[in-house]
Amino acid sequence: MDTLPLLLFFLSSILLISQKVVANKITNAGAVGAIVDQSCRNGKEAKVAMEIAIKDVYHKLNHSFYLHMINSERSPIQSAFAAKDLINKQKVQAIIGPQTWEEAQLVADIGNRAHVPVLSLVDATPPWAADRWPFLVQAAPNSFIQMKAIAAIIESWEWHRVTVIYEDTESSTAGIILHLYDALRNSGVEIANLLPLPPYVSSSSMTEELERIKRGQCRVILVHLSLPLSTKLFERAKEMEMMQKDYVWIATETFTNLVHSVNASSISSMQQIVGVKSYFPKKEPDFQYFFNRFRKRFFSEFPDEYNHEPGIYALQAYDAVWTVCQAIIESNYQEGGQKLLHKILGSKFQGLNGKIEFIDHKLAPMRTFQIINVVGNRTLGYWSDAFKFSKRVDGKVANSSSMKSLVAKLWPGFSLTTPRGWAIPTEAHPLRIGVPNGSIFEEFLTRFDAVVGDVTIVSKRFEYAEFTQPYTQAGMVMVVPVRKLTTNKALLFMKPFTKGMWVLTGVITIYNGFVIWLIERKHSSELRGSALNQIGILIWLSFSTLFSLHGEKLHSNLSRMAMVVWLFVALVITQTYTANLSSILTIQKLEPTVTNIETLQNSNSMVGYCNGSFLATYLVNVVNFKRNNIKNYSSANEFAQALRTREILEVPLAKLFVAKYCKEFIVAGPTFKVGGFGFVFPRGSELIPDINKSLLNLSETGELRKLENKMLEREKCEEEDSDDQETSSISYTSYWVLFLLTGATSTVALMKPEVEAEEEETQIEEDMDIRTMSHEEEDEEEEADTTTKLEDSFSEITWKLMFAVIKRQVSRKVSDVENSNSILDWYIHWKLGRKCNSTTIDAYGCGESSDPTNWD
Repeated sequence: MDTLPLLLFFLSSILLISQKVVANKITNAGAVGAIVDQSCRNGKEAKVAMEIAIKDVYHKLNHSFYLHMINSERSPIQSAFAAKDLINKQKVQAIIGPQTWEEAQLVADIGNRAHVPVLSLVDATPPWAADRWPFLVQAAPNSFIQMKAIAAIIESWEWHRVTVIYEDTESSTAGIILHLYDALRNSGVEIANLLPLPPYVSSSSMTEELERIKRGQCRVILVHLSLPLSTKLFERAKEMEMMQKDYVWIATETFTNLVHSVNASSISSMQQIVGVKSYFPKKEPDFQYFFNRFRKRFFSEFPDEYNHEPGIYALQAYDAVWTVCQAIIESNYQEGGQKLLHKILGSKFQGLNGKIEFIDHKLAPMRTFQIINVVGNRTLGYWSDAFKFSKRVDGKVANSSSMKSLVAKLWPGFSLTTPRGWAIPTEAHPLRIGVPNGSIFEEFLTRFDAVVGDVTIVSKRFEYAEFTQPYTQAGMVMVVPVRKLTTNKALLFMKPFTKGMWVLTGVITIYNGFVIWLIERKHSSELRGSALNQIGILIWLSFSTLFSLHGEKLHSNLSRMAMVVWLFVALVITQTYTANLSSILTIQKLEPTVTNIETLQNSNSMVGYCNGSFLATYLVNVVNFKRNNIKNYSSANEFAQALRTREILEVPLAKLFVAKYCKEFIVAGPTFKVGGFGFVFPRGSELIPDINKSLLNLSETGELRKLENKMLEREKCEEEDSDDQETSSISYTSYWVLFLLTGATSTVALMKPEVEAEEEETQIEEDMDIRTMSHEEEDEEEEADTTTKLEDSFSEITWKLMFAVIKRQVSRKVSDVENSNSILDWYIHWKLGRKCNSTTIDAYGCGESSDPTNWD
């Protein structure tokens, strides 16, 4: 009993101490408000993450905070009432949330009036929001930059048009769509269709909109919808067979950031959708510690959810709580005010979602995104604003500007082939092609999907259609009749050779004559005399070799050698000259009757053009022809008849026409640049980029030129004419080998006589040293000299006969032949007489014994 008072005193003391501690904690505790939509997945993740963050702040910083959270149920009005309740009753120092712009702007207006900072979890805030509501802070990374990643994906696969389906909310209309449009335009991609869907769209309305997309050509579809609306859209698209081959579906992070929460039955309808997803590091120790606790708490609070893993929205809410709590601690728990706002905007630390830093009242934008396949949430690679596409996020592998460098992509229909991006014509939906026949351009386009023919690209026509690049030479030319070319024939004989050829022929001729004259002058007295006489003989000797043999015989074998080579060269040159001159005289040359536009204008001539062509306006407004002097024609025969006056045509038509009537007409004057011929498609057609690429391939490989030549060959003239072949003069470059040969031969012959002269002088000196010589030896030498002279005479006769045959200019008469035979008989008798030592020689030799029948 004595111990009872002591026990009561001890218990009362402990109670008093504990009350004081609780009182102190309550006095130093901060109050943080939160407004989230707990009916959606991202709101549920944010609620659990903020509750975990409050506990982590207490354990790590030893500061207590009360978290007052209100469910907005996605209602802007309810969010506004919740904000007033948190500020006026709960006395919160800052408010976190909500997650939609419609709710955030009402909460921001209330917080701005009470000077209470509002950290919105909206990922897209208009630029003017900070000026209107200075206490509004965007605590989620800006999602505008993801539009660059989407544009890069579309550009990588060379898709040129895209259909955009977006949720018809104020935030999408004010921000996301404008940034998407800018990003696509910078990548050369055009938005084919903008399809807004209300948040609570009916199934019938969604089916109608999807059917309209299916009827169009564009097959690249970008989806920017919330998770519930995206799931509903994809399920309906699968039912309409729009998740098959040739379709491309691309989803933004509003869907992909929550794709881990989609159940298996719904994910099966999303075959091979490409998505852009916010990236956050998952291997950090802090995230792993948060991840485990989040899964347990989320499962306990929301057991009906399919997946219990945290996403990007949980990390953003967790970091927002830490930002507010640290700012409150640094501002000494002051309730709201400018100082707390300043501390919040000055926050810099490493959160679970990355680096926390605010720029212009907004969290620094996220720079890295994951490229995923929605089915299986498989990562294909990464995209960042600095490094573009890469297989790894750490930058240790090569990056690329194209998504093609990433792992293989399975497209809808489980196809590895990259879709074209536009619908291929089928039997159910054939492509209607029209060929112009003079119809009005605007009416013609309304009936066909494309126009193929001789349609000129004109700027005015772009109001109604789009053109491919020109597939023919662009221009306008003048086609006129031809006439025979009249030339001055006084110097026509000079035409076969060029000036250089004439000069070189003259120089080598004089040089060869000089060599022969120099060698033969010591053997012939006629080659001597006065200087003037020798010059004349030199010139005559040079040029006479071109036409006839010399009357004088040549005494030296060197001069004969030089003469033979030069005669061969001269023969080739004269025959070539004759052939080329004959060609010049026989080929008929034509020239246009009119050479310029001014002549037609000054002479007030009639000018024609193709029926249905734009040339009528061009000739009047640009070339300044009178409208009364312009006529149109519809057939080639009418053209031919009219062109016997004068005519103007576009280049492609002119080529065809001149190919058919090549003997009568010719293209003359300058080429006026116009658009050329191109294929025509309706505005916004998906076919134009691929058609342009195909035309470029045909042009670069030369196939387009071959097709044009093949088309022109069909219009070939009945008789080939050589009007376009002009005989050219022959240059010395074709005969430099022959000139070198004759020049070198003559030079060798010129140098050889000097050596022979030196040897002759040496021989004379040796002969003078011989004092004695027998009479018999002198007779033998005399006899040898006589024989040598006769042999020389026989060689001269043989040489003359040979050159007579080569030149074909010496007529052989019977008497000459007989005379030649007499000389030969005399020579034979003389030789036999010396052998027989007899003066009587019969017809067979030395008397009867020389009868050929007795010869061995």
